[in-house]
Amino acid sequence: MHPLVENTLVWLIEAGLAAWPHEPPSASQLERATIVAHRGERDGVQVRENTFAAFDPVVAAGVGAIEFDIRYTRDDEPVVLHDATLKRVFGRSTRIDALSWRALRAEIPEIPHLAEMIERYSARSHLMIELKTRGSERAESRLYDWLSRLEPGAAFHVLSLDPALFAALADLPSRAFIPVAKSNWRPIRDWARGHECGGAAGFFAQIRSADIAHARAHDRVIGSGFIRRRGVLLREIGRGVPWIFTNQPLALQRLLERQRSQHRQL
Repeated sequence: MHPLVENTLVWLIEAGLAAWPHEPPSASQLERATIVAHRGERDGVQVRENTFAAFDPVVAAGVGAIEFDIRYTRDDEPVVLHDATLKRVFGRSTRIDALSWRALRAEIPEIPHLAEMIERYSARSHLMIELKTRGSERAESRLYDWLSRLEPGAAFHVLSLDPALFAALADLPSRAFIPVAKSNWRPIRDWARGHECGGAAGFFAQIRSADIAHARAHDRVIGSGFIRRRGVLLREIGRGVPWIFTNQPLALQRLLERQRSQHRQL
C-alpha cells in the first residue's frame, strides 16, 4: 500500500475511534501507561529520527520508553539506523554494512552506537530495541554483550517485525522479546501465544479487547501504535493497553500527565 494511502486510512480510522464512546481509563491504568517514542521526536529536516537530537527532548520530558532500530556496520558494530542504506534519512546511497564503524562515525556522526544509547538513556528511559536484520556471529555476540549489562524486561525489550530474528539473542530470557505487527496482527498475536515472550505490539485498530484480556491473564504486555489523538490514547489506556507507541511522544506525554493530574485531584 502506498504510504500516503496508508496514512490517510489510519487517519480516518483514528478519527472515527477517537469520537467513539469508550470507557475512561482509571487512575491505575493512567499511572501504568507508558508513552513509547518511536524513533524519537523529529521533523525529518532539523531533527532526524534515531538520533540524540530526537531522543534527548523526549527523555528530558519524562517519556517512559524510547524505540530505536539496530543494524550492523561492516566490522560488526551495532548501530542505530532503521534502513539498510543512508539514503532516506541522510541522502546518501551507501549501505550501512559497507562502512566500518570508524568510517560511519566520520561520515555521519549523528548515528549512535548502541553502547552510546545505553550509556546515555538506560538509567532514565526504558529501551525498546528493534532488530532489523541478522548479523554475523561476531556482531550478534557484541549485541548480546552490551545488552547483558542491563536487566531484560525491566530495562529493555527486544522488538522485531520478524520473530525469527530473536534467535540472534537466544540467550536472553524470553520475557525480553516482543513481536510487532504491521497489518498482520493475527499471525503475530498467534505467534506470541504459541511462544514464550513478553507480549506483542500492533496497530491499535486490529487489537481486540479479548487479545488484551488474554495477554493480561498470561502476564504479558500489549503495545498499541501509532497513536496521535487524545481520544484514541485514552481509549487504549482504558482498554488496558500499557504501552502507547507514537511518533508524537511529547504531545502524548503532556496529555497523559494532564489526565493523571486530573485524576489525582479527584
